[in-house]
Order: sequence, then structure tokens, then C-alpha cells
Amino acid sequence: MTPALSRLASAHDAVTRAGFGLAQICLLVIVGAYSFETVSRYFFAAPTSWSNEVVAYALCIGTFLALPEVTRQGGHISISILTDVLRGGVRRTVTRVIAGVAGIVCLYVGWVLLDGNISQVARSEMLTRITPIPKIWISAWITYGFLGASLHFLRQAAGETGAAP
Repeated sequence: MTPALSRLASAHDAVTRAGFGLAQICLLVIVGAYSFETVSRYFFAAPTSWSNEVVAYALCIGTFLALPEVTRQGGHISISILTDVLRGGVRRTVTRVIAGVAGIVCLYVGWVLLDGNISQVARSEMLTRITPIPKIWISAWITYGFLGASLHFLRQAAGETGAAP
């Protein structure tokens, strides 16, 4: 790998780790909002109007912030019966081909999502729950997750040793 590509890969890994840290904060927000709602509702008979929205949004954001790191670590779901029976170079080749296909699929999904994001901004689309917010505030994280995962899959397909097999 060239020094420039190595620096880009390192930057991608750093962004991925930072995203995973933010995903962990989202989990804390979910626990905090649910705990606050429970205490507020059952001890003070004063349910909140915002906690369900906060939890739903934090769950979506946290899931897609974590996706690239899960992919980098090889923690994604896989059916490995084929690669488990193969050995040596054939196994590495098949694993890299599967990673390449997964990377292309995630890249395509990310591209479609990015197109949707641009459309949401152009049309000023809103999520209309109790408190309306721009859709892009949530959907951008889904796009980030798929594009970040696609890069990790493609790096794995290229045989980069720093990525999970």
C-alpha cells in the first residue's frame, strides 16, 4: 500500500473509531432517556413527550455509527459454511471475493441513500413526530454507516492486513 493510501486508511480507521465512540454515547442517551421517562411516569405521574423520540433517533444514529466499526472488526453476521470448509489460498480468495461483493452492495446502498439525502434537503423534508425535525438529521447517519462499511469491506477485499478478514 502506498504511503498516501496508508494515511487515508488510517484516517478512515480513526473516523470509524470516533463514530463507534459516538455510538456508545447514543447508548447512554437511550438508557438515560428511558430511565428518566420511567421515573417521571411512575414516580411523579408526569410522562415526557420527548423521550420516545430521543430513544428512537439515538437508536438509529447509534446503530449506523457503529456499523463501520463492526464491519472493520469482522463482527457482522456472516454465513461462513463455505469458507469454513476451504483451506489456504482458495479460502483467502473466496473470502476476498465475498468482501468485495459486500463492499459493492454497501456502496450501492450508500449511493442510493446519498441521493435520497440530497432529495430530502432539496425538498426540506421533515420527520413529523411530536417535535418535527429535518429528515436529513437522521438519514445522514444511515448513509454514513453504509458508506463507511463499504470502504472497510473493499479494503478487506483488497487484502489490507489492517482490516478484519
